[in-house]
Amino acid sequence: MKDENKTKKQLINELTELYFQITEFKKLETDRKQAEESLRESEEKYRSLVESTGDSIYLIDRNYRYLFMNKQHILRMGFTGNEYLGKEYSEFHSPDGTKWFIEKANNVFNSGESIHHEHKSLRDGKYFLLTLSPVKTSDGTIVAVTVVSKEITEYKRMEEKLRALSLIDELTGLYNRRGLFALVEQLLKLCKRQKKGTFMLYADVDNLKEINDTFGHKEGDMALKDIANILRKNFRDADIIARIGGDEFVVIPVGIAGDNVEAISSRLQKSLEFHNAERNHSYKLSLSFGIAYYDPENPCSIDRLLIQGDELMYEQKRHKHNS
Repeated sequence: MKDENKTKKQLINELTELYFQITEFKKLETDRKQAEESLRESEEKYRSLVESTGDSIYLIDRNYRYLFMNKQHILRMGFTGNEYLGKEYSEFHSPDGTKWFIEKANNVFNSGESIHHEHKSLRDGKYFLLTLSPVKTSDGTIVAVTVVSKEITEYKRMEEKLRALSLIDELTGLYNRRGLFALVEQLLKLCKRQKKGTFMLYADVDNLKEINDTFGHKEGDMALKDIANILRKNFRDADIIARIGGDEFVVIPVGIAGDNVEAISSRLQKSLEFHNAERNHSYKLSLSFGIAYYDPENPCSIDRLLIQGDELMYEQKRHKHNS
């Protein structure tokens, strides 16, 4: 009887232990399912976020092979599915483009820090802001790089327009004073380095005040536009033509050492006479101008060159008044 009771007690203990084991297993299974469900939901949210963005997102391993692309980048690359998986970056990009990308990716692999870089695509000429970020394992090892590519073409166009507006004279479409200084500084450095002199024309519109007072400022503006067009016709597209003040214009270069500067002046004067004869206005357009020379053996600043041209221009203007 005793043995029988002992056997029953052992059986009850074993069943109880088994019950708790089953309960613990069910709890672990429930926790696992909840964890899996939570992970699945997180993955779905992440994928939804990645796929809903208008940015291109892709993943590259240490051998520069594609691990992932979102739909936006798949579309941009012209793929139909996952045929890119495991393929190297170089298979879909030019040698120069591949070299550029590997250099940027290596910076991330070596530093462990994200980098940002503006990039113009050779594929279609569009501009992108690339953010390259490291993908790390739990022990901190960098195994891949995530690239988020945001198109900024419209932003770059607006930036270029704003830059152009800051350098261009609104009335005439020529360069303004800021534009002249930005371009001529580089030109003079080149002249000095190559030891080549160059001429600069400094011109002032005669009697603009009288035109404004007699015919109105609208007509005065038209006169300035006409002068701008005459200068464009007389000089090369590569020459820098600027309106630097109300009635002051500058052209550089108008010639180099050895050129017949008098012939250039004569040609400009004939263009003015032809314009006056053709338009038959109640007033005649006239320019006073001086031609200054930049000597690479005795270099000077753009400011000094403008002063020289201004002085020579006023000398011609005084000569006209005294004639």
